[in-house]
Amino acid sequence: MSNILIGRQQEKTILKKALQSKESEMVTVFGRRRVGKTYLVRTVFEKKIDLEFTGVQDASLQEQIRTFSLK
Repeated sequence: MSNILIGRQQEKTILKKALQSKESEMVTVFGRRRVGKTYLVRTVFEKKIDLEFTGVQDASLQEQIRTFSLK
């Protein structure tokens, strides 16, 4: 079964607008677990992602830093 992005028109528009902007942009995507946030970003930005990192839920500051440094 192929993964297809269904709906999310408003979210896709926001991400595409940030990508096409002549200014530097930072976009934060947040929400409940397992609702397709990462898939949405990867689908819209395709091969344009140069840096990606994810936090660890309920982790200490030291664990967050260690996880970030492994990327």
